[in-house]
Amino acid sequence: MKVYPECLPCFLKQIYNVLRVSEADKETSFRVLRRSAKFISDEIDLTRSPGHNATFLHRLFKELTQINDPYKFLKDKYTEVALSLEDEIREKIYLVSSNKLETAIKLAAIGNVIDFGVPHKFSIEEELKNILSQKFAYFDIEIFERFLVPNKTVLYVADNAGEIVFDKFLIKELKERGLKVVFAVRGKPVLNDATVEDAAKSGITELVDELITTGNDFIGIDFEFCSEEFKKNWDEAFFIISKGQANIETLDRIDEKDIFFILKAKCNPMASELMCSRNDLIFLYNKHLSEIKSEDSQ
Repeated sequence: MKVYPECLPCFLKQIYNVLRVSEADKETSFRVLRRSAKFISDEIDLTRSPGHNATFLHRLFKELTQINDPYKFLKDKYTEVALSLEDEIREKIYLVSSNKLETAIKLAAIGNVIDFGVPHKFSIEEELKNILSQKFAYFDIEIFERFLVPNKTVLYVADNAGEIVFDKFLIKELKERGLKVVFAVRGKPVLNDATVEDAAKSGITELVDELITTGNDFIGIDFEFCSEEFKKNWDEAFFIISKGQANIETLDRIDEKDIFFILKAKCNPMASELMCSRNDLIFLYNKHLSEIKSEDSQ
């Protein structure tokens, strides 16, 4: 996915939100915002994804403020909120479901509502109340089931802290079907993306076979900057589960691997890319996405 005009004010809004959360003073805020505006004006690479470009803006923020993890407090907060809901979700939604795999996928998608990168309001509790009635723009579960082959490895590319608590239900389903799960988080803090520390707090490390990192603080996946460990696991995985909007922004052109995207389309550019409506939930096989775009171009 390339940058849309609508992304430019969103970039500046992201940085303003980080400054607000970090309680930066007025002088610092002006300095960071002016430098960010210059980057948006002169240095944005319109051929790369929004996440790729936003990464450099967040690095500017870190450089100018010396604040490495401004969302740490909120990440911890939403991890605690998600954990406090986990038992109730398991008992009242997951265990009573007639199709636990379908419900686990829906829970993973609902979890994607926790995102400080895209300006929108959210309530975990409200989203959970509506989970069974939520309609997906795409729900490729029939294709997904063909990949649930015992002793195969799935690389599960995580998104946000807090959200990963809801990924545990889908990981449980994968494990019960005999798959090995390698769980990948960010190598360094950026936005509220999950790191090794967040994974440990969520309890996810007790479920997965292996925890790895992307090796960097990129928003999304940029193989030019990923660790050799991540690239090795990517190459060896039978298929990929990719969580969140930034990951699909950077992986949407890849056809040589089998990827299942789980996300909520949180902005108009993403909705346009996926030919859906804003706020739609998505469970989409990447080859299906290629077919959609091919049909649209004809």
